Formats: sequence, C-alpha cells, structure tokens
Amino acid sequence: MGVIATIFGILGTFLLFNFLFALLYTLSKKAGNGFYRWITHDLEFLMILSAPLFGLTQLIASSTYGRFNWFVARVLLFLYAILVFVLAIVCFIAFGHFADMQ
Repeated sequence: MGVIATIFGILGTFLLFNFLFALLYTLSKKAGNGFYRWITHDLEFLMILSAPLFGLTQLIASSTYGRFNWFVARVLLFLYAILVFVLAIVCFIAFGHFADMQ
C-alpha cells in the first residue's frame, strides 16, 4: 500500500504544479512562455526532465492559444485549471487514504 500511496502523492504534486502553471498561463501567454523558457533554458534534456511538472499544461496552453482568441483561450485554461485542481484534490485524498491503511 505504501507504493500506491507514494504514486498518488507524486501524481497529486505534479497536478498541483500544473495547476499553478495553468494559472500563470491564464494571466498571460507571454508570462507562461517566459517561465517555461526560464525553467528549461531552451535545453532539450531539461524539457524532458520538466515534462511531468509542466509539460501537460504547456501543451494544452500552446494549442489553446494557437487555436482560439485570447478571451476564449483564457476561459478554457481557467476551466482546465479547475479540472486539474479537482484531480489534485482527489489524488491527495487517495494518498491520505492509502497512507492510513498501512
């Protein structure tokens, strides 16, 4: 049960980082792209290492801003942030449940 608890804890942490990154992208596309470039320093191996933390939101935000105008893109990113936050809460609840079972 400890392995399952650890998996849910790590997944919840990754989702929480994606939630905060989605909020940054909701404020501004330029701020989100600048932060991602600052984290990865335009190096391929850092992009691979940071993929679990920021990769999902980077993919969603770049495709959303490329496909829709700024208002619709921000609304969709806000809805995405709510979904990610709810999933993070579920993962942390499951983490607590499986950690208490030991």
